Amino acid sequence: MTWVPMEPLTNMQRYWLITGSIAPRPIALVTSCSRDCRCNAAPFSSFTYMGEEPSLMVIGIDKYGEESHRPGETKDTLTNITTRREFVVNMVDEAIGERMVACATDYPAHVSEVEAAGFTLVNSTAIGVPRLAEAPIAWECKLFKVLEFSRQRSIVFGEIVGMHFREGLLDEVGPRVRLDQFTPLGRLGGPNYCRSIDRLRLPVPTYSSVGKPRV
Repeated sequence: MTWVPMEPLTNMQRYWLITGSIAPRPIALVTSCSRDCRCNAAPFSSFTYMGEEPSLMVIGIDKYGEESHRPGETKDTLTNITTRREFVVNMVDEAIGERMVACATDYPAHVSEVEAAGFTLVNSTAIGVPRLAEAPIAWECKLFKVLEFSRQRSIVFGEIVGMHFREGLLDEVGPRVRLDQFTPLGRLGGPNYCRSIDRLRLPVPTYSSVGKPRV
């Protein structure tokens, strides 16, 4: 195997290798609102869930990089979340994939990605920030904590206070998400994504079914 130490690499080189290794990654299309109620949407693939009690999720948010026309600026999503202390995580499936990518454009702060990408805002139930009508699943979140561990990146912890599911996606008996009806996109390295329609079921065996190890 090829050994690559991190220390001599640039930040961008580290990004290429790390994001190319952790794949596929789920995508959080986050809606947030400014103090004057201007709403935007931005995708993040440094995103996952962290626990059930409390129900926590986490997003890593960088400042704009040198490739942007806003280098070094704090992203509008982070500014909005710390100001309003609430946001919505809209899940991304194949149907909205191209519009999700459009939201990644580094628009000026006064431009709404929601409008530019052709999304529709609808009111949330427990918070003041709206969700996207086109999203298959949406988590209403309140800010739990922000960890500012470097000048470039902040880690946002959100508490999930409620969820919305597209009609037909929720098996209410469980309750469970009907995976046969949910086709999320996964992020690979760079501008590459993968579909989730080719699936493999691998149940974890119990110890009793495996039996005692051979001697």
